[in-house]
Amino acid sequence: MSGFSARRPLGKTGLQVSPLGIGGGGGIQADDLLYAFERGINYFFYSSDLHHFSYSQSAPALRNLCMRGSTTRDQVVLATVSYLDDPDKLLSVLFDQFSDLGIDYIDVFHWGWITNKCDVFALAQAAGALKENGVLARAYRNFEAMMFEAKEVNEELLKRGVVRNIGMSFHSRQAALRALPDIDVMMIRYNITLTDVERIVFSHLSRNKACDPGIVAFNTAHNKLQSFTNPPSHYPKDLYKPSVPDLYRFALSNPWVDVVLTGVSTRQQIDQALDAMEQGPLGQEDYEFLREYGSIFADYAAFNSTGMPT
Repeated sequence: MSGFSARRPLGKTGLQVSPLGIGGGGGIQADDLLYAFERGINYFFYSSDLHHFSYSQSAPALRNLCMRGSTTRDQVVLATVSYLDDPDKLLSVLFDQFSDLGIDYIDVFHWGWITNKCDVFALAQAAGALKENGVLARAYRNFEAMMFEAKEVNEELLKRGVVRNIGMSFHSRQAALRALPDIDVMMIRYNITLTDVERIVFSHLSRNKACDPGIVAFNTAHNKLQSFTNPPSHYPKDLYKPSVPDLYRFALSNPWVDVVLTGVSTRQQIDQALDAMEQGPLGQEDYEFLREYGSIFADYAAFNSTGMPT
């Protein structure tokens, strides 16, 4: 069985990404993130507000890879997020991120934690103004030049955009469906207990990667605080229990998922995950088993919340 490709298209963005990405919320240290890059991982996710202390552990590595003048910048896909969800605060959010990392541009900027209460169109429109040589992009560059006492705005960078692609991180499948036409990258929870994403969202994709947003799956190994590697108490002791890398492979076995965002925090976890990538998609029997295993978790969670079996 062939492994997952080292690079694949991130939907319609034109970016080439590793099948595994790393979110700094797991507290991965800078040296270990650089190790991950050396091993071929090139998609990195960074938050400037929520859980910023955890993310800040990896910031020196991201500065090394992505700062102005870095020789590796074009090899990295830098995705950032803000959970403020307020278009009026967008320039301030960007200033924090650009200052933290010393960067010239962001490959994918996400609005985070999108629910049914969010105005997805307004958020996409606000961030979209940072693409290409728009009024907001020029305002940001002028603001940045003033803050850093730069003599002039970099016109070449401005033409390509302060933010190259717009993404959103969804905690609502319905909101994700509404936003499909307006975003370049979709982050969505997808795992063995949330396979309804396939019906509610993925079934509405055009099936043409050049037209659809890139899909980044997160929360693939757990549901809230419950890890799928720790089965319910009634689960037979002698039956197979999946590893975290098995759960990454489950999500990536769906052809519409481009990247699985991981919370790896050590080199050992990085190596284990990459070894699993070499095995490629799950076989049909293993894939169906994990779907059934996921239904056990879903039933168990429903029973605990209601006191009644489903």
